[in-house]
Amino acid sequence: MTTALLILARAFHFGSGMILVGMVAFRWLVLLPAFAGETDETWQKFTPLFRRLHTLFLWSGIILFVSGAALFWAVAAGMSDTSLIESLTWDTLGTVLFQTQFGSVFQWRLGLAVALGMMMWGLARNQWQLRRKSSLLEMAAGFVATALVVSMAWTGHAAATGGPDFWWRVLADATHLFAASSWPTGLLPFALFLGCTRQVDDISRLRPVLATARRFSALSFITVGVLIASGIINTYFIVGSFQALVTTDYGRILCLKLFLFLVILGIAAWNRYRLLPLIHLRANASEKSLVFPLLQRLQNFVMTEFGLAVAVIVVVSILGTTPPPR
Repeated sequence: MTTALLILARAFHFGSGMILVGMVAFRWLVLLPAFAGETDETWQKFTPLFRRLHTLFLWSGIILFVSGAALFWAVAAGMSDTSLIESLTWDTLGTVLFQTQFGSVFQWRLGLAVALGMMMWGLARNQWQLRRKSSLLEMAAGFVATALVVSMAWTGHAAATGGPDFWWRVLADATHLFAASSWPTGLLPFALFLGCTRQVDDISRLRPVLATARRFSALSFITVGVLIASGIINTYFIVGSFQALVTTDYGRILCLKLFLFLVILGIAAWNRYRLLPLIHLRANASEKSLVFPLLQRLQNFVMTEFGLAVAVIVVVSILGTTPPPR
């Protein structure tokens, strides 16, 4: 029961935190620059998108808080070697909170989570999602959400042992988490954006849509390189050898993660090098009857990628409960 809660809590905690960062990255690096030269009328066509992003933002924050508490509970039960119910004592929870490395990191993360909650409340009052420029409060919330995601590296296998390689291991893990928040987790806000392209009734207004797709594709391309590099470093430090990769439980689960990642990468490559050029070609030829079905197809592929990304997060959560080879 404790292991099941630990896996579920880690999955929801990782996923909700990454979605928060992915939404901020999508808005700052993709959406706002793509619409920079457009009229307010064109921007308002995507009002349904802004409402969906706002709802997703709030729910992701709520899930982040709840899953964080559940994660602490499961870890406390595991560290004390007691059941979930038996671990609900101040002696157990207080010992984990104040006398372990996990507890020390949790205290910092709790402070960040409270600050993020206050910022999200302020953003909700100011209708941040409708604004065409980022406010200082939105930027602060983005940085705090990023810090929450990156700080997870101090609670994983990379930080479990000390040694001269400690900071390199943690830095590689933190970089991996941050990159994964932009892609593939950032596929969710991009899919929601594509779903709102039906609001564009004039093909001449497709320019920001195509610009958004181009910018997101470029961001994904850069992120993939960072994910591969940081993933190789993580594998070297935690697995150590090819033999351990294929003969240990941890290595085999990691191979499953790599397989899912390669499938996502294959779909992304098809979208970037085959589907997007075709969409641009049809749009330049003003073939409205062909452009929108292609955008719908792109959305379907993106949602498939995101579904596989969710599977990767679950696998990563299982890895977190599996002893590494070294």
